Amino acid sequence: MPQIFRVGPYIVYFWSNESKPLEPVHVHVAEGRASANTTKIWITRTGKALLCNNNSRTVCC
Repeated sequence: MPQIFRVGPYIVYFWSNESKPLEPVHVHVAEGRASANTTKIWITRTGKALLCNNNSRTVCC
């Protein structure tokens, strides 16, 4: 799990090969360390971001 950067107690990271079929491009944000209970930020082709918790509820930004 490569860490991209840290903001206070939060880390932003990604997995190199995740899910089949592959999900849209996204990063994970977690407090403290990587875990299964994390928030995903999906990056769309139009440049927008979708926030998704571990229960797959999305909110468009």
